[in-house]
Amino acid sequence: MPMTPDISPSGPRLSVYVVPVGQWLTVELCGELDRFHVPALLGRASALIAQEIPPRIALDLSRVAFCDSEGLNAFVRLWKRAAAASGELVLLRPPPRLAASLDRTGLDRHIRVRDTLPAASDGLP
Repeated sequence: MPMTPDISPSGPRLSVYVVPVGQWLTVELCGELDRFHVPALLGRASALIAQEIPPRIALDLSRVAFCDSEGLNAFVRLWKRAAAASGELVLLRPPPRLAASLDRTGLDRHIRVRDTLPAASDGLP
């Protein structure tokens, strides 16, 4: 795993950066999560889930400007993939509008939403 960000351009509206932080792989998203850009997130994060044992993936949402239902669905799909691999997916620092969507849909009651990365002893063994 490279120690520098992995920049995966997926068009002019979304950039995906992967940064290892302790036992977590932080996937920093910058831009818009919609039906045109979600496939890039799914492809990159799914590959990370498949290669890490157990996968500990944190999606940093602090720089997501827009997220529609396709983006919310992507979170659910990635969360299920991580759980199936005995891993975990957390959502970090969603902007207020996205945090409200996570609350309104009830996703925040299933997928952990945090301001900081969980400690190594928090969650998975």
